[in-house]
Order: sequence, then C-alpha cells, then structure tokens
Amino acid sequence: MTKTTIISASNNDHDELIHTKTLFRRYSKGPIMFNGCSPSGDVIIIENISSKKQYDLAGWHIERQTDTHPMLRYIIKNQFIVPPLTTIELWSSIATPIPISPETQEQQQQSFVSVKTKILTWNNARQWSVTRLFDHTGRERAIFSHRTLPSSDKVKKQ
Repeated sequence: MTKTTIISASNNDHDELIHTKTLFRRYSKGPIMFNGCSPSGDVIIIENISSKKQYDLAGWHIERQTDTHPMLRYIIKNQFIVPPLTTIELWSSIATPIPISPETQEQQQQSFVSVKTKILTWNNARQWSVTRLFDHTGRERAIFSHRTLPSSDKVKKQ
C-alpha cells in the first residue's frame, strides 16, 4: 500500500512555496503490521489487523534506519500481548503521546494503546527512513518506509 502526501513549506529567502512529495510504503507478512513511523522519530505505530487472534511480541525487535542516524535496534523483551484489532503506539521517551478519543476508537472498531518506551528517540529522518519488524525467530514480518522526493522546482533548476 502506498500513500502519497504533498507537503508545502515556506522558503524564508524567497517568499515562495516549495512543494515536495513524500511517499509512505508499508508491507507485512501476516496481521502484525506497521501503521506509521513518524519521520520526526516520536512514535512507531504497530497494529494487529486480525479480528480473532492475539499475538505476543516478546522477543520481536524493530530496526530503524534513517538518512541522519545509524541503524537503531529495539528489542521487545517482556511479554507484550497485542489483542485482535488493536493499534499500539510506541512513543519515544521525549515525545508527548497524543490521546485518541473514544469516538475515534468506536468509529474504527479498534482499540488504541499508547506505550511510552525507554528509548530516547526513534531517530528523525530528513529524506528517507526504513523501519523493519522481526519476529522472535529473526524473520522479517513488516516494513514501513518513507522517502521525500525533491521538489519539482529543484529538479528543473538542476
């Protein structure tokens, strides 16, 4: 699944808009998948899309690589049960979780859980990031990536 978002930013030097496109891609082998990874390094979102089965992510790990930092590895050491139709937000220790309203949960028929991790940051990314989820046997189960494409103005000038 690919989602494209157009982000506009103001350029203080020329009072004109710079248009960029950011592509977000995700892939999973099974019902445990990424639903998002913030380029700012604040939060990684994992969800169980199964309507019947819960999963224990103990022994699973996340690897995140960005254009601004070396690879980061986070191991889920303790029992970590993800019930069916549940979204888990793994917040960095310096970020502030954003509460999700009960109305949103009812509309999406999904449970949301925010967890403040001990990890300082998930590492910010300027132009690209790749985040991978591995199960307890080391098999890759999910990937989430983002890439910001150069603006069409920059391409024309080059």
